[in-house]
Amino acid sequence: MKLNIPTSLQDITLNQFVEFQNSEQTNQDLVSIFCEIENTNVLQLKDFQEITEIVTNALNSNPNFYRRFIYKGVHYGFIPKLDNLSTAEYIDLEMYMAKPETFYKAMSILYRPVLKYKRNWFKRTDPFYDIAPYTGTNEIFKDAPSEYYLGACAFFFDLLNDCEKYMVDYSMSILKKSKQGRAYLMQNGDGMLASEL
Repeated sequence: MKLNIPTSLQDITLNQFVEFQNSEQTNQDLVSIFCEIENTNVLQLKDFQEITEIVTNALNSNPNFYRRFIYKGVHYGFIPKLDNLSTAEYIDLEMYMAKPETFYKAMSILYRPVLKYKRNWFKRTDPFYDIAPYTGTNEIFKDAPSEYYLGACAFFFDLLNDCEKYMVDYSMSILKKSKQGRAYLMQNGDGMLASEL
Protein backbone atom coordinates (compact mmCIF):
# COMPACT_ATOMS: atom_id res chain seq x y z
CA MET A 1 0.00 0.00 0.00
CA LYS A 2 1.37 3.41 -0.98
CA LEU A 3 0.61 6.38 1.27
CA ASN A 4 1.23 10.09 0.84
CA ILE A 5 2.48 11.23 4.24
CA PRO A 6 2.56 15.02 4.70
CA THR A 7 5.85 16.20 6.17
CA SER A 8 5.08 19.95 6.25
CA LEU A 9 2.15 22.35 6.22
CA GLN A 10 2.75 22.76 2.49
CA ASP A 11 1.65 19.12 2.08
CA ILE A 12 -1.57 19.57 4.07
CA THR A 13 -4.47 21.17 2.24
CA LEU A 14 -6.69 23.73 3.91
CA ASN A 15 -9.63 21.37 3.41
CA GLN A 16 -7.80 18.56 5.26
CA PHE A 17 -6.80 20.94 8.05
CA VAL A 18 -10.43 22.04 8.51
CA GLU A 19 -11.68 18.45 8.39
CA PHE A 20 -9.23 17.53 11.14
CA GLN A 21 -10.26 20.58 13.22
CA ASN A 22 -13.88 19.39 13.02
CA SER A 23 -13.02 15.77 13.91
CA GLU A 24 -12.39 14.26 17.32
CA GLN A 25 -8.68 14.76 16.56
CA THR A 26 -7.65 11.22 17.46
CA ASN A 27 -4.57 9.59 15.99
CA GLN A 28 -6.86 7.55 13.73
CA ASP A 29 -8.43 10.78 12.44
CA LEU A 30 -4.97 12.26 11.95
CA VAL A 31 -3.72 9.39 9.78
CA SER A 32 -7.04 8.86 8.01
CA ILE A 33 -7.52 12.51 7.02
CA PHE A 34 -3.98 13.55 6.17
CA CYS A 35 -2.86 10.30 4.52
CA GLU A 36 -6.25 9.82 2.85
CA ILE A 37 -6.77 6.27 4.09
CA GLU A 38 -10.21 5.16 5.21
CA ASN A 39 -9.27 2.19 7.36
CA THR A 40 -6.20 2.78 9.52
CA ASN A 41 -6.52 -0.70 11.01
CA VAL A 42 -4.75 -2.20 7.97
CA LEU A 43 -1.52 -0.47 9.04
CA GLN A 44 0.95 -2.16 11.33
CA LEU A 45 1.25 -0.55 14.75
CA LYS A 46 4.88 0.51 14.17
CA ASP A 47 3.97 2.17 10.84
CA PHE A 48 0.91 3.81 12.36
CA GLN A 49 2.96 5.33 15.20
CA GLU A 50 5.66 6.54 12.82
CA ILE A 51 3.11 8.15 10.50
CA THR A 52 1.36 9.77 13.48
CA GLU A 53 4.65 11.28 14.65
CA ILE A 54 5.55 12.62 11.19
CA VAL A 55 2.14 14.22 10.63
CA THR A 56 2.01 15.62 14.17
CA ASN A 57 5.42 17.26 13.65
CA ALA A 58 4.13 18.78 10.41
CA LEU A 59 1.06 20.18 12.16
CA ASN A 60 3.11 21.56 15.04
CA SER A 61 5.61 23.33 12.80
CA ASN A 62 5.57 27.12 12.63
CA PRO A 63 3.91 28.33 9.44
CA ASN A 64 5.75 30.75 7.18
CA PHE A 65 4.04 33.94 6.07
CA TYR A 66 3.83 34.31 2.28
CA ARG A 67 3.27 37.77 0.82
CA ARG A 68 2.98 36.22 -2.65
CA PHE A 69 2.67 32.74 -4.05
CA ILE A 70 1.68 30.93 -7.22
CA TYR A 71 -1.28 28.56 -6.97
CA LYS A 72 -2.80 26.76 -9.94
CA GLY A 73 -0.76 28.96 -12.29
CA VAL A 74 -2.05 32.26 -10.86
CA HIS A 75 0.08 34.75 -8.91
CA TYR A 76 -1.63 35.69 -5.62
CA GLY A 77 -0.66 38.49 -3.27
CA PHE A 78 -1.51 39.32 0.32
CA ILE A 79 -3.41 42.58 0.80
CA PRO A 80 -0.56 45.10 0.30
CA LYS A 81 -2.04 47.87 2.48
CA LEU A 82 -4.15 46.73 5.40
CA ASP A 83 -5.21 50.30 6.13
CA ASN A 84 -6.96 50.34 2.73
CA LEU A 85 -9.18 47.43 3.76
CA SER A 86 -12.81 48.21 2.96
CA THR A 87 -15.60 47.80 5.48
CA ALA A 88 -17.02 44.87 3.49
CA GLU A 89 -13.63 43.14 3.43
CA TYR A 90 -13.18 43.66 7.18
CA ILE A 91 -16.67 42.40 8.08
CA ASP A 92 -16.37 39.35 5.81
CA LEU A 93 -12.84 38.60 7.01
CA GLU A 94 -13.84 38.74 10.65
CA MET A 95 -16.84 36.48 10.00
CA TYR A 96 -14.99 33.91 7.87
CA MET A 97 -11.94 33.65 10.14
CA ALA A 98 -14.20 32.72 13.07
CA LYS A 99 -15.24 29.29 11.73
CA PRO A 100 -12.92 26.61 10.30
CA GLU A 101 -15.50 25.72 7.63
CA THR A 102 -15.03 29.15 6.06
CA PHE A 103 -11.24 29.56 6.34
CA TYR A 104 -10.96 29.22 2.55
CA LYS A 105 -13.30 32.20 2.13
CA ALA A 106 -11.15 34.28 4.48
CA MET A 107 -8.13 33.27 2.45
CA SER A 108 -9.80 34.49 -0.75
CA ILE A 109 -10.13 37.90 0.90
CA LEU A 110 -6.54 38.01 2.16
CA TYR A 111 -4.96 36.72 -1.05
CA ARG A 112 -6.13 37.91 -4.46
CA PRO A 113 -4.71 37.68 -7.97
CA VAL A 114 -1.82 40.06 -8.60
CA LEU A 115 -2.74 42.46 -11.40
CA LYS A 116 0.51 44.35 -11.72
CA TYR A 117 4.01 44.23 -10.29
CA LYS A 118 5.89 47.46 -9.60
CA ARG A 119 9.59 47.97 -9.09
CA ASN A 120 10.76 48.27 -5.50
CA TRP A 121 13.89 50.41 -5.64
CA PHE A 122 14.75 49.63 -2.03
CA LYS A 123 14.48 45.84 -2.18
CA ARG A 124 14.68 44.51 -5.70
CA THR A 125 13.84 40.92 -4.72
CA ASP A 126 10.51 41.99 -3.17
CA PRO A 127 8.48 43.99 -5.71
CA PHE A 128 5.41 46.04 -4.93
CA TYR A 129 2.17 44.83 -6.48
CA ASP A 130 -1.51 45.63 -7.00
CA ILE A 131 -4.16 42.97 -6.37
CA ALA A 132 -7.61 42.49 -7.85
CA PRO A 133 -10.40 44.44 -6.14
CA TYR A 134 -12.62 42.63 -3.67
CA THR A 135 -15.71 41.22 -5.38
CA GLY A 136 -16.69 38.59 -2.82
CA THR A 137 -15.29 35.24 -1.83
CA ASN A 138 -14.69 32.07 -3.81
CA GLU A 139 -13.75 28.43 -3.22
CA ILE A 140 -10.42 28.36 -5.07
CA PHE A 141 -8.34 27.89 -1.90
CA LYS A 142 -10.08 24.80 -0.48
CA ASP A 143 -7.24 22.59 -1.69
CA ALA A 144 -4.46 25.18 -1.24
CA PRO A 145 -1.62 24.39 1.16
CA SER A 146 -2.77 25.22 4.69
CA GLU A 147 0.53 27.00 5.35
CA TYR A 148 -0.65 30.03 3.35
CA TYR A 149 -3.68 30.56 5.58
CA LEU A 150 -1.94 29.64 8.84
CA GLY A 151 0.99 31.91 7.95
CA ALA A 152 -1.43 34.81 7.44
CA CYS A 153 -3.02 34.08 10.84
CA ALA A 154 0.46 34.01 12.41
CA PHE A 155 1.18 37.36 10.75
CA PHE A 156 -1.91 38.90 12.39
CA PHE A 157 -1.03 37.32 15.74
CA ASP A 158 2.51 38.74 15.57
CA LEU A 159 1.15 42.13 14.52
CA LEU A 160 -1.22 42.15 17.50
CA ASN A 161 1.61 41.21 19.88
CA ASP A 162 3.86 43.93 18.44
CA CYS A 163 1.12 46.56 18.76
CA GLU A 164 0.44 45.50 22.33
CA LYS A 165 4.15 45.72 23.19
CA TYR A 166 4.48 49.18 21.61
CA MET A 167 1.40 50.43 23.47
CA VAL A 168 2.81 49.27 26.80
CA ASP A 169 6.23 50.80 26.03
CA TYR A 170 4.64 54.08 24.95
CA SER A 171 2.40 54.21 28.03
CA MET A 172 5.37 53.58 30.30
CA SER A 173 7.40 56.36 28.63
CA ILE A 174 4.50 58.82 29.07
CA LEU A 175 4.13 57.80 32.72
CA LYS A 176 7.88 58.24 33.28
CA LYS A 177 7.84 61.71 31.70
CA SER A 178 4.82 62.65 33.78
CA LYS A 179 6.57 61.60 36.99
CA GLN A 180 9.76 63.44 36.01
CA GLY A 181 7.77 66.60 35.23
CA ARG A 182 5.92 66.45 38.53
CA ALA A 183 9.18 65.91 40.44
CA TYR A 184 10.80 68.88 38.64
CA LEU A 185 7.87 71.17 39.45
CA MET A 186 7.83 70.12 43.09
CA GLN A 187 11.57 70.74 43.39
CA ASN A 188 11.85 73.99 41.42
CA GLY A 189 8.35 75.39 41.56
CA ASP A 190 7.93 75.41 45.34
CA GLY A 191 7.01 78.81 46.73
CA MET A 192 5.87 80.26 43.41
CA LEU A 193 2.81 82.41 43.59
CA ALA A 194 -0.08 81.60 41.36
CA SER A 195 -0.47 84.17 38.60
CA GLU A 196 -3.36 86.55 38.91
CA LEU A 197 -4.81 87.33 35.54
